[in-house]
Amino acid sequence: MKSVFTPTDSIARKSIDNNASIDRLNEVQIKLTCLLQTTLEIEPLLDLFFGQLQHLLKIQSLEYQCDDRSIGIKLGNRAMHNVHYNLTASNQELGSIRFTRRQKFDESELIQLETLLGTLIYPMRNALTYREALHRAQCDPLTSLGNRGAFDHAIEHEVQMARRYDQDLSLLVIDIDFFKKINDTYGHDSGDQILKSVANTLNATTRLTDLTYRYGGEEFVILLGKTNALGAAIIAERIRENVANTTVNTDKAAVGVTVSIGVSTLNSEMDAKTLFSQADKALYSAKNNGRNRVEIACLKTSLSA
Repeated sequence: MKSVFTPTDSIARKSIDNNASIDRLNEVQIKLTCLLQTTLEIEPLLDLFFGQLQHLLKIQSLEYQCDDRSIGIKLGNRAMHNVHYNLTASNQELGSIRFTRRQKFDESELIQLETLLGTLIYPMRNALTYREALHRAQCDPLTSLGNRGAFDHAIEHEVQMARRYDQDLSLLVIDIDFFKKINDTYGHDSGDQILKSVANTLNATTRLTDLTYRYGGEEFVILLGKTNALGAAIIAERIRENVANTTVNTDKAAVGVTVSIGVSTLNSEMDAKTLFSQADKALYSAKNNGRNRVEIACLKTSLSA
C-alpha cells in the first residue's frame, strides 16, 4: 500500500474501533509531539517515533529513504505486511517512509498510523533543514570535501576511537607543489579547477572508509582508519603517482600538477594535535627535499618520483 501523506490529510477518527483506542491514540500523539521536539538529528527522531509505534501498533520495522539527500535509515526487522508513504510538507518533498509488521493493517490501524505521522512531518522537515545547514557549514564549497572545521572535529573523534578499540590510525597532509606559481601563471580560475581535480583524484584513490578534507588553500588532509605506517605510505605514494599522472585541462592550458605528502601514524604518546603536527613536519621535509615525494614522520625513509 502506498500513499502521499501531508500534514493536512483528513483523519476520520470515528472509524477507529472504540473510545479506548481513541484515548490511547490521543495519549501517544501528545507524547510524540513532546518527544519529537527534543532532537534535530534524523536518526534519533525516527527512533523515538518507531518506539511509540511498536507499542501502539506492533510495528516491526521502519525504513526511511530520502534519495535527494542520500539518507537511508532502517530500524527493526522487516516483516511481511507493509505500508508506504511519500512525505511532503508545503510542497517540499521529505522522502518516503515504510512500516512493516507480521499482521495485515486494517483500516482503523491505518488511520491511527496516519494520525501519528502528522506529528512527525514538521519535526522531520526541521531535522532535514538542520542537516543541510550543518553540511554546508562543514563542507568546502569548491571541492565538496569537508572543511577544516569538520576535520578538527573528525580527528578528535578518530583518535578517541583508535584508542578505545586499540586500532591503527594514520594521517596524510598533502600540499600541491608550486600552487602560487600556477595561480600567478594561469589565473585563479585555473587554480580552482586544479584544486577540484586534485580533490577528485584523492577521492578516487582512497577507500570509502577514509576521510578527506580540504584543510585550507592548496592543502588537504586524509584520515586513514585502521591503517598502520606502511599502509599509509602505500596509499600516499599511490596518491602522489595518480596526481602526477593527471593533466588538468584548465580554461587557459593543460597543466601538470604534483603534490608533496607527509605521513604520520598514531602511537601511545600522541594526541590529535601531535598526530597532525608530525604529518605537517613530514610534509615540509618532502617540500624541502625536492617536492613530488612522500615523507614519513619519525622515519628516515622517503618515497619520491
